Amino acid sequence: MESLSQPDVEFNHHSRKADFAQNLMSSICGEHRLDTSCRDALDFHYDGIRLPHKRMAIGTICYGANVAINISNLKAYSISLPLQGKQILNLRGEHYASDQQNGLIVSNADLQDLLIDKECKKLQVVIPERSLQIVLADLLNKPVDCPIVFNPKMNVDADQFIAAWWKNIQHFLQLKSQYMGFYGLQMLSEDYENFVIKALLLSQENNYSNELKSLSNYQEPAYIRKVRDFIVEHAHEEICANDLQQLAGVSKSKLYEEFQQYYGTSPIAYLKKYRLQQIYKILSTSGHSKKISISQLAYEWGFNHLSRFSQEYKDEFGEKPSETKIKFL
Repeated sequence: MESLSQPDVEFNHHSRKADFAQNLMSSICGEHRLDTSCRDALDFHYDGIRLPHKRMAIGTICYGANVAINISNLKAYSISLPLQGKQILNLRGEHYASDQQNGLIVSNADLQDLLIDKECKKLQVVIPERSLQIVLADLLNKPVDCPIVFNPKMNVDADQFIAAWWKNIQHFLQLKSQYMGFYGLQMLSEDYENFVIKALLLSQENNYSNELKSLSNYQEPAYIRKVRDFIVEHAHEEICANDLQQLAGVSKSKLYEEFQQYYGTSPIAYLKKYRLQQIYKILSTSGHSKKISISQLAYEWGFNHLSRFSQEYKDEFGEKPSETKIKFL
């Protein structure tokens, strides 16, 4: 099958041409270069599904020849585990071997080479950078500014949680054909994608692991939690700093100092970020965004100056609201 016109949700492709394999996988993982001495003699197969909410792709892939994937800036995380054969990741002078007991995570912004042998058939999960950041921000209850960087090596034998994560992925693929025919896939997608991403963040070592672990060791004061819950519950409504101060029952300076400590930002900045995230979630809901008026959506979420809203949205997500809407049509 040589066409790239198959529905965006499901992929089932076979080709002998390296250019086709590179173009298809670039559309799934992000831009990269595929080098091989067998440019017209691959035995490339990809069978997978892209879930509709956070655009996470889950599938199996093999090239049928020795190939090198040259990566510079994927804008996504490619997570893989060979079912057979081997692969090697070369990153910052280190070499990470991957086989049935050792998965790999290719983070989004590093210069690296992935060498895949001709016998390698692997499970692959691709998570867009923005989707991972949104879930992490929800876990931390604060904005995420620094890129997420994982330990590239996933040792399945040494970590029962990593092993369970991959078993879950494999089980999902075994049921893929049943999910594809299910009318509720759109509604189920967000919960499953959130689960997979949260489980990855909590089980695989990354630069936010210590912060995530510390969440179980403290509890914010009740009045801080009360203010945060009020913001989330009433985000559609007009909220000012005085309202939040009265709700907290402490001085404005104490409220802002404590809120900053636990959520990494001020209450009003938290409100704005929460509103922007909700708008992004709505615009990125596949199948519904074409019916949405961006200006009406902005007004509904408390943004009265559209030009300022558009700029704040771009500052947060790296693209205009209209670009998000078009991307998920």
